[in-house]
Amino acid sequence: MVSTQNYSKKVIIKDDYVKKDGTSALYIYVSVDGQNERIALKLGWPPKFFDKVKGKILPRGKADKDFSDYQLMIDTEIGKVNEIFKEYRLAGKTLTIGQLLKDYNSFTSRKDFFTFAVNDAHERYKRKKIELGSRKGHMASLNSLKAFYKFEHDKAKKTTKTTPEPEAEGEDLQLPFNALTPKLLENFRAWMKAERGNVPGTVENHMKNVRTYVKRALAAGNVFDDPFKVVKVAHPETTPNVLAEEQLQSLIALFNNTSTPESWVSVLRHFLFSCFTGLRISDAKTVNHDNIKGDWLVIMPKKTMRYHKVIRIPLHPMAKILITTSLGRLFATYSEPYTNRLLDKIGQAADVDFKITTHTARHTFGTLFIELGGDVVTLKEYMGHADIQTTMKYVHLSEKRRKEKINVFDKLFRKPDDDLKNTA
Repeated sequence: MVSTQNYSKKVIIKDDYVKKDGTSALYIYVSVDGQNERIALKLGWPPKFFDKVKGKILPRGKADKDFSDYQLMIDTEIGKVNEIFKEYRLAGKTLTIGQLLKDYNSFTSRKDFFTFAVNDAHERYKRKKIELGSRKGHMASLNSLKAFYKFEHDKAKKTTKTTPEPEAEGEDLQLPFNALTPKLLENFRAWMKAERGNVPGTVENHMKNVRTYVKRALAAGNVFDDPFKVVKVAHPETTPNVLAEEQLQSLIALFNNTSTPESWVSVLRHFLFSCFTGLRISDAKTVNHDNIKGDWLVIMPKKTMRYHKVIRIPLHPMAKILITTSLGRLFATYSEPYTNRLLDKIGQAADVDFKITTHTARHTFGTLFIELGGDVVTLKEYMGHADIQTTMKYVHLSEKRRKEKINVFDKLFRKPDDDLKNTA
């Protein structure tokens, strides 16, 4: 158990230096268990109108318009120090003078979930804890929550004038940690479905990303009730889009067609390579000739690089044909958003009945590998999965597609009346 700590604070004035305007700098003098520091208030006041004993500024006259404003600003900063003292005392945690200064200087991010989460996401990306794609996904989730919170805020303003308002509006809208309640998050989930039209997979992915930063905020020492003890993130079963063999053949034919636009050929080159190797787009962008060891592709996937796991994938002859460079990176690539836009156009040109994205190639590799006789344990190693249950989705998807193929027998048993209806 943490022993009782001694905290104190007082406003002081550094009157050994007086500026040209006749004022001296104000500070908060803080003490934690005998360790002392000064916190600059970035405010100045005339020394002769400062009570050193009480640590208070005094009005400079009867009609001193600045006095109340300055006193309010000082009280606000003192309130921050008191809040930090209180949070550590209630949490039973030991506060050091260094931690006090750190928490004071980042007070806004400590009180505002949005500021904390955005800064944390940036720091994690900067330290290579997450990839750019993950950071973008996390930011999309935070922006969705911010849009919902503004929606609720604006709605409350219209219905009542007594509803407590957040500190700011628009881009500066703040979400206090203690406002992260189960009710707020359940309403956020409902809003994504009703107002945004998000599918269950998108909704739960946003919830999962928000949960990540709620947990990290708690781990960082912010004191509030964890709403995810009540709110559970679901794992809706989703069926990824996968190219059928004939659709893959259509894309290969489009790639080989001399009239196909050069940008399409460039995208198809690494997309088809991924269809035969299972590479993610992040790896297709960086894979180079050093990764080719004879008939094998040997890489350390970017997504799991922190685990230093190396995977070996056999190079199919078709995959080798797609490589035309001799040094450096195997492929020239565009940004992922632009690549996806081109893939959508390519899919339409090839009569693919769904929207192709960069990840379609990886799903296609996994599913066709199983359908063509491969085993799930080998596929797990080729795809670099840590858990075989992740790989099993391709087995389930393959079984579903095989079951659907049995419907071809419907043509044998179609009633004559059905033919008449089709020609009517």
